[in-house]
Amino acid sequence: MLIIQRLYIKEFLKVLLILTFGISAVFSIIGLIDKIDDFMPYKPSFNLLMLYTALSIPKYTNYLLPMSILLSSLFIFSQAIKRREIIAIKAATGKMKKVLIPFVIIGIILTSFAFLLGEIIVPTTSKKLHSIKNKIIKKERGLAFKEGTLYIRGKDGSIVRISLYLPDKNISKGVSIFKFDEEGLKERLDAETGLWKDNVWKLKDVTLYDIAKGQIRKIKEAVYPAIESPKIFQEDMWKVEEMTIIEMVKYKQRLDEAGFKNIKLLVDISSRLSYPLINLFMLLLGISLSLGGDFRGHWLLKLISSQKIKEGTLGSGIIAAGLGLLISLVYWFGYSLFLSLGYAGAISPLIAPWVVPIIFAVISVYLYSQIPE
Repeated sequence: MLIIQRLYIKEFLKVLLILTFGISAVFSIIGLIDKIDDFMPYKPSFNLLMLYTALSIPKYTNYLLPMSILLSSLFIFSQAIKRREIIAIKAATGKMKKVLIPFVIIGIILTSFAFLLGEIIVPTTSKKLHSIKNKIIKKERGLAFKEGTLYIRGKDGSIVRISLYLPDKNISKGVSIFKFDEEGLKERLDAETGLWKDNVWKLKDVTLYDIAKGQIRKIKEAVYPAIESPKIFQEDMWKVEEMTIIEMVKYKQRLDEAGFKNIKLLVDISSRLSYPLINLFMLLLGISLSLGGDFRGHWLLKLISSQKIKEGTLGSGIIAAGLGLLISLVYWFGYSLFLSLGYAGAISPLIAPWVVPIIFAVISVYLYSQIPE
């Protein structure tokens, strides 16, 4: 590896780390400030608040990494253009793309890291974050949720198992309620479905097992007031960011078997795969825009070298930052728009999360291929 390659890689990684974790930390602190009014009545310890802030960082890192990569690449190579280093490199080596090969490898590594971040680290820290929040507000977690199965404690002390819960419809499939006394299990109630209606759970096609009397009864419909309102326990249910792809796929399979189509979940599964890829293409895009790409007039070089900002490096840094933010905003707007179209069913939920990444991929690869040697 050339000395100049090591220098650029070192500078790139340094700027990337500062931007990514610095901005993520700022957003985490802002998130804590937003929650502070809810937390302060419970007088949480300083360590608990700092732990809450630290656990928020991976989530923001996952969101901000593409923008940070773009900003870092634009900044590093715009500085190289300003110092006329790129001209010297071309004169010395003759092959600019050969010099850039390590950055392509770094882009692949960052993409892999982003996938692992979103698939392993973010779900784990999100669950812990939820647990810390409950600990701060001294809320007991009387709920367990996994792949659609829900376990909760009823207000009468009973244990309620819901085989498949549909949050969007407030419908429960396969409801089992276990009642206990001093001697053990006293009564078991199984219902085909449960529907939250008129502020109460209405169970249909109920089978009641009276263990003490040894009797079995069939009931067409029954009201069971001991189960909390969905608004209460939905707060403790896993969110998408707390689930891995495998967990989401298993949940979707259970929904399909029950005859329910969850388009939003399908979009989220597809987006979990498409989102990390943008990191590689943001890196290629930043390099291409800095080094010319298809813009043979080197418009960025002209801006950086203009008389107004010729002295110092602040001007070129501002231009790189402004350009990076603009491109990031365009990407986020387009990505969010197509996700919304996918959620609404206007376009295929499998395709929706891939449209904007593919567009950016085509543009970045084309511009990268056009970098003048």
